[in-house]
Amino acid sequence: MEKIVFIINCSKNIKKELNKIKWLCFTQIMKETIAVLLATIFFTLFLSGVNLLLQQFFVQLL
Repeated sequence: MEKIVFIINCSKNIKKELNKIKWLCFTQIMKETIAVLLATIFFTLFLSGVNLLLQQFFVQLL
């Protein structure tokens, strides 16, 4: 019986803590997701370009 009461109390405490969290609105999440995706694409293209240039440089060097 004590275990059931303990589980119920834990569930109530978890619900209280989750209600204290300030969740972001959907539009803010979308803005940040798009920013991360754009930054990832930019750095991927940039590093691919640097890799290509270095590859061409070392091919000509040999």
